[in-house]
Amino acid sequence: MCVLSDYSIKERIDELFNSPISLNSIQPCSVDLHLREDLINLDGEEFNLDAGDYILQPDEFILGSTSEYVTIPNDLVAQVDGKSSIGRLGVMIHVTAGYIDAGFNGNITLEIKNISNKPFTLKKGMSICQIIFFELTTEVTRTYGDESLGSHYQNSIGTIRSRL
Repeated sequence: MCVLSDYSIKERIDELFNSPISLNSIQPCSVDLHLREDLINLDGEEFNLDAGDYILQPDEFILGSTSEYVTIPNDLVAQVDGKSSIGRLGVMIHVTAGYIDAGFNGNITLEIKNISNKPFTLKKGMSICQIIFFELTTEVTRTYGDESLGSHYQNSIGTIRSRL
């Protein structure tokens, strides 16, 4: 697999995103993604960042999502990783689910965990993570969302709780 460069990302930008992407968000080998307004805790309580910032307490876990709607073509996979500036403050952006299969469409749900001993402020639209695209050796034969795979999160809009 090889990583798409900024040049390749720009060439395929309309194919990769179903929402506008600022050229300032394109990094040398990734694209910065931003926090959408809806957050959900494990009890199902919802918080809307349109009403104000959310203070993520030490050891707290919450689900959020990207404001960008991604479309992963059949010849790519993607990885979401936290921004290093946020990680250096002790905040993880995805606990386990950073891998995005070929064929996925939707907002990416983020598993946000504050492992520091200090509160962290979540703001709507903040640059929260980055997505890296990897080219596959061939196109996949069954994409994410194929009925035979039992995909749970295809065409996700907003923050989605676990469907287990």
